[in-house]
Amino acid sequence: MESNQTCFRRGVRDGMPIALGYFAVAFTLGIAARNAGFSALQAMVESLTNNASAGEYAVFSLVSAGAGYWEVAVMTLVANARYLLMSCALSQKLAPDTPLVHRMLVAYDVTDEIFGVSIAFPGRLNPWYTYGAVSVALPGWGLGTFFGVAAGSALPARLVSALSVGLYGMFLAIIVPPARKSRVILALVLVSFAASFLDDAYALNGEKILEPAAGGQDHRAHRGHLPGGGGPLPGGPRGDGGGGAMKNIWLYILISAGVSYLIRVTPLALIRREITNRTLRSFLYYVPYVTLAVMTFPAIVEATQSPLAGALALAAGALLAWRGGSLFAVAVVCCGVVFLVELAV
Repeated sequence: MESNQTCFRRGVRDGMPIALGYFAVAFTLGIAARNAGFSALQAMVESLTNNASAGEYAVFSLVSAGAGYWEVAVMTLVANARYLLMSCALSQKLAPDTPLVHRMLVAYDVTDEIFGVSIAFPGRLNPWYTYGAVSVALPGWGLGTFFGVAAGSALPARLVSALSVGLYGMFLAIIVPPARKSRVILALVLVSFAASFLDDAYALNGEKILEPAAGGQDHRAHRGHLPGGGGPLPGGPRGDGGGGAMKNIWLYILISAGVSYLIRVTPLALIRREITNRTLRSFLYYVPYVTLAVMTFPAIVEATQSPLAGALALAAGALLAWRGGSLFAVAVVCCGVVFLVELAV
């Protein structure tokens, strides 16, 4: 059995690709925060206490529109609802006798990416592994948002494009090896790829049927789906459609952070015993593979400036993962392929 220190170092290593991808995506999210009237410090605190791009983007949009505090709370709940299911799955990954304090700490940063590496940990999850991954991933998300507000669109687009696929490479390294060994998992991954592709292709009026991918970290932001440039939106953080009293941005941050944490901590704190129902256990076992597959494709192709680069990164990453490549190795190869292809195109 590995020591806590060994597990922590292992988590740090596996968290590096997450940190790189987080920084690139959060940089674009920071631009949206700046347009909503957030300072660099406020945007960074929002990211460090929420770490969910879908939820954060909802907050920034609502603040820009002058929404009330209760509206922010409800939208944060809706945007981050999937973390409830992830926490349920993690509650079964932890040993039943795991102290409450560790459960509460693990719950603080349940994101698609942290969930993915944690659920892939062999055997029972050692909380120190998750702490190691979070120790590098969370600062990457917070600093990316900070510099997105402070520096705007100064980061080279080609570099942002290359870094953004690191997360997807990591996902491939998680889902491909089990899919190679299990026909059920392979079928679920392929069906999930197809369903995600069809959802993306036939989305109506720009609205997607499936939840946006990755930590909801939606990497399509790099292709223009997040606002870029410009100053704060008209009206600023006001109530009553911009005509009421000024709202307190710090209170918005506090409310969204509180709602996000409650979603994540409730299952981990309350579900202490092992679930014995076979159907439910099977459901929780297969959910991570479906979730990660949906988040990977076609998002890896859409995250890059050149769809060809994303497609080649997908092929290279899947091949390396099939041959047993580590999380870090697959992530680096995917980033390198995108950078070289876009450099040549």
